[in-house]
Amino acid sequence: MHSLVPLRFLVAFVLLITFSPGSNGQTHPFTLTAEGRVAWEASATPVRQGIPGQVPFWNEHAKRFVYAPAFDFKSVPNAAHYRFELVSDASKTPFHFDAAEPFADLGPIWTQVPVGEFTLTVTGIAKDGTALGVAGKRSAYRAAPFNGPYHEPPVLPLDESASLALRKLLHKDYVNYWLLHREPDPEYVLYQYPSKIHGALVIGAVTQARLTAGSEEAQRSTELARVIADYMLQIRFPAGSKWQHHVPTYHGPHIKKVKKKHMRLANHLTTMGVDAGNAFLEVYELTGDDKYLLAATQIAETYRTTQNEQGTWPLLVRFKDGESVSELISIPTAVVNYIDRLQRDYQVEGLEEVKQRALNYVMENPVKSFNWQGQFEDIVPRAPYVNQSREQACELAMYLLRNKENQELAEELIRFAEDQFVIWEKPLPRERKNPGFSSANWITPSVQEQYVFWNPVGRSAAVMIETYWQAYESTGDTMYRLKAESLANTFPAVQQVHDGDYPTFFTPYPKMNFWLNSVIFPAKVLMELEDKKATLNPSHERHRSRRLPNAP
Repeated sequence: MHSLVPLRFLVAFVLLITFSPGSNGQTHPFTLTAEGRVAWEASATPVRQGIPGQVPFWNEHAKRFVYAPAFDFKSVPNAAHYRFELVSDASKTPFHFDAAEPFADLGPIWTQVPVGEFTLTVTGIAKDGTALGVAGKRSAYRAAPFNGPYHEPPVLPLDESASLALRKLLHKDYVNYWLLHREPDPEYVLYQYPSKIHGALVIGAVTQARLTAGSEEAQRSTELARVIADYMLQIRFPAGSKWQHHVPTYHGPHIKKVKKKHMRLANHLTTMGVDAGNAFLEVYELTGDDKYLLAATQIAETYRTTQNEQGTWPLLVRFKDGESVSELISIPTAVVNYIDRLQRDYQVEGLEEVKQRALNYVMENPVKSFNWQGQFEDIVPRAPYVNQSREQACELAMYLLRNKENQELAEELIRFAEDQFVIWEKPLPRERKNPGFSSANWITPSVQEQYVFWNPVGRSAAVMIETYWQAYESTGDTMYRLKAESLANTFPAVQQVHDGDYPTFFTPYPKMNFWLNSVIFPAKVLMELEDKKATLNPSHERHRSRRLPNAP
């Protein structure tokens, strides 16, 4: 389902030329806005191109690409060069170019390739022109670059949209249950994830209290935040256990019915401490009650005492003794950002070494390998590169930009996240029995969560909004602002067809999985974005031209 750009933006931005010549004499396969033209040309530059023996190829399991990919194709004996032939389902004419290596990126032809499925064949060629053999063959999907702005102007101002979504959520029966009983509704299954879901509800209540300051709604929301936060304090792992002060990842009777072996009451996903800690910080800022700040700092102290020699933590542990129950190691970008927040906003001392050791681990491992594996509490761990996600890459990008460190890497990470997970329009075709999971019915722009859960998730979109906006604030590049606003504007559009709710999935179909954090985190991000938009400084902006390497 494609976004329609209003007439005033057509007048301002659209170049009314289909198959119009690019700056390098190539052709764009569809009508482009002014920003779309820049984005289309920028797509010719690959993301972290692999080099055999030097830079790992991270995209073996990727199914689509916004930016020109390069594949791990092997050399053919006696080949003098290699002939690349790309056959697109959407084009009658194959695309060709020659390169010295079989793993060259597709930049020379990428801006000519239309959106759609394609098959690439690379053949080794002898000096006399004889074809010696196939170096590699790969099918994938050429994804659409940004061609916005989208959904502009939004159906509702972003802060009004956020408040409406929160009001709808916070008055549902299983939320009101907290005020009546001071504990979670036992019938609501997702309360089995207290760090994530209870923590999200606290943040949602705090956000609504701020959006409705001075009203009865604000008073109710403040009480709700306190009730849930106090319950989280009660169920923390006990003093003396290895992961004391952390709120459990899994809790309640429903976990006993789960078939996934890693989801057990005795286990703890170590990154979940950040979800609870951020919730405590939010309610502290709202109420000024020091017990919540203490709880947040105690979580960080547990990270200090459990950090391993590598500078990180096991991903999944037994909370009592800290023994690992999984081979996977945490990518601790969330912990880095959490400690950074404690230092920056609350002047908490004694954590600098913990943060730097965790950051060093990230820089020496996933930054070099580009193995940004999905690390979620309900997903079975996978082998390297099988289940890539954009979560930790975005977290690291935001940290680097906020602290003015390694901007080049930060922007590369953002391009990776967009390349693999952001759907601006024309998603990769996927048919499912439930029409809401069929990609033809998705509302775009949207953002996918991870390879093994390839769906347009609201929280994932909010993470990209936050990341793009941090990039805009740090660089002044207008394209980042437009991308952030386009994703943000999609929330009111989706909300319009869901009676005011933010559904978990960007689809018009109702009665699909409904995760509270996919309402609350987007609402908080949209509230903050509306405030930031009100203070925009046009002199800060710049239009960065991303021309193709052979453009004049």
